[in-house]
Amino acid sequence: MLTIQGLSYAYSDRFLFKNLSFDLVPGELIQLKGRNGSGKTTLIKVLCGILKNYEGSISLVNNLDSEGRNEIFYLGHKNALKDNLTVLENLKYDYRSDGIELTRLKENLATLGLENYLFSKVSDLSEGQKRKIILSCFMASNKSIYLLDEPLINLDEESKKIVSSEIENKINGGSSIIFTSHEKNILATKDINLDEYAT
Repeated sequence: MLTIQGLSYAYSDRFLFKNLSFDLVPGELIQLKGRNGSGKTTLIKVLCGILKNYEGSISLVNNLDSEGRNEIFYLGHKNALKDNLTVLENLKYDYRSDGIELTRLKENLATLGLENYLFSKVSDLSEGQKRKIILSCFMASNKSIYLLDEPLINLDEESKKIVSSEIENKINGGSSIIFTSHEKNILATKDINLDEYAT
């Protein structure tokens, strides 16, 4: 599904990681590990196409052609929300264009305990509540590949269990996930330690 060969990325004349190669296959859950600053967030941004100036190759295969990035869901460690809009407005403008049904988003918000916050300004919410908004989109999406940077950050224990269960469901459904996390809730099928690719 995703093949990475000889991938290297430099920042300020220093390689964060060099000559990284691996395959991501259907149903696989890969956790990126490494010390702070080892390039975990950078690697996820490279894989989803945000960062371009890398060396090596990234190939999308098995029906994921040049348009295949439409089959990738990216969740950054920062919540990409507009603070001046309500929760509902953010969902309408940002995620319905991605083919996610608003009804499912509302259902997921309710599951995460935010059913009474649809008309609240995002600026009035806690960081954990903001995270739940983004995660409701993750839960409602149907992609082949998920790139998740600290998906459980700022969540209460019950919400961590809900999201971890959804990650397991997507893996069991044939999707593939690469993630970073300091939590123990998510059990990866494979680890990649970027410290081993530092220079």
